[in-house]
Amino acid sequence: MIKILDVHKAFGEHQVLRGLDLQCQGGETTVIIGRSGGGKSVLLKHVIGLIKPDAGRIVIDDEDITDLGEYRLNRTRRKIGMLFQNAALFDSMNVGDNVAFPLVEHTRMSGRDMRAVVAEKLRLVGLSGIEDQNPANLSGGMRKRVGLARAIALDPAILLFDEPTTGLDPIMCDAINRLIKETQQKLGVTALVISHDIEGAFQIADHIAMLYEGRIIAQGTPDEIQNSDNPYVQQFIHGRAEGPIQVV
Repeated sequence: MIKILDVHKAFGEHQVLRGLDLQCQGGETTVIIGRSGGGKSVLLKHVIGLIKPDAGRIVIDDEDITDLGEYRLNRTRRKIGMLFQNAALFDSMNVGDNVAFPLVEHTRMSGRDMRAVVAEKLRLVGLSGIEDQNPANLSGGMRKRVGLARAIALDPAILLFDEPTTGLDPIMCDAINRLIKETQQKLGVTALVISHDIEGAFQIADHIAMLYEGRIIAQGTPDEIQNSDNPYVQQFIHGRAEGPIQVV
């Protein structure tokens, strides 16, 4: 469903991605782990077409989006829902209008049908009946769930998650990870997750890939990653200061 082929990206003299290769199988959850500032969010922006690679290709559902014009790129983006790190809700809109935003932008659905879709998506994330609330009055976990409801409003084939548990306490982290897994399984979508939450990654992933110095240096099932003999992987997943990854 997602193919990232020999992708290079630099910002000025800073080389972020250095020939990165990754394939995400349809109907599975792939989690990318790696250090802060290592290019994980930059990679997500390539997948959704917000950034173009300096070299290499991004293929979504057998369509190379690398050089697509804006019209065809927007058509492809409709297959993709994204939950941003901070949920990125509009505080000037109530919850219902936030969830309905993609429907307003991309469909000609009637107001009645939109309200039905909004109610269904909020039900799926466990937040029935909060359409009239202001996002500013919600907890961090509730904001993430509203963001997820908005991400699935157009019934996407692909869901992208940028650090979905950042800023949440351990109990809410577990709740969000369970929700990601349940949503992926119920909807049958392909999920690509960027995460520092190692325990959560092992909980939700079918496939884990470690990004280091602009490349994928190891990938496999959660068991394969846990049992990897790669010293970089072992240092990272166990959170050790000592090892080949330098602390600077």
